[in-house]
Order: sequence, then C-alpha cells, then structure tokens
Amino acid sequence: MTIMRAALRGGCLLGALGFLGGFLGPMILTPQANQGPMLGLFITGPLGFVAGLVIGGLVEIFRGRS
Repeated sequence: MTIMRAALRGGCLLGALGFLGGFLGPMILTPQANQGPMLGLFITGPLGFVAGLVIGGLVEIFRGRS
C-alpha cells in the first residue's frame, strides 16, 4: 500500500471517530447544550483527520522499512 493511501485511510478512520465522539458525546452528556455538536464538526473531526494522516503515513513508512 502506498504511503498516501495509508495516510488517507488513517485520516478517514480517525477523523470519523473524532467527529462521532465530538458530535455525539456532548449530546449524550449535556443534552441541554445546543452548541455541543459543533465540537465534533469544527474541532475533534478535523484534528482526528490530521492525526490520522500523520499516524497512517508514519505507520506505512516504518512498515516498509522492516
């Protein structure tokens, strides 16, 4: 698998998990807060995607060396 494909796969996976956690978590924990889902949309989703890109790329780079 190429580095780009591994990075995109990791980015999509962690981005989706970050989005779901940030979107659904505040709705479950504090249902009266109407701005809670914006956490997943603007913060945890994009941060999870970027972290997944980096982690997925690094895993593929180190997997290719060994």
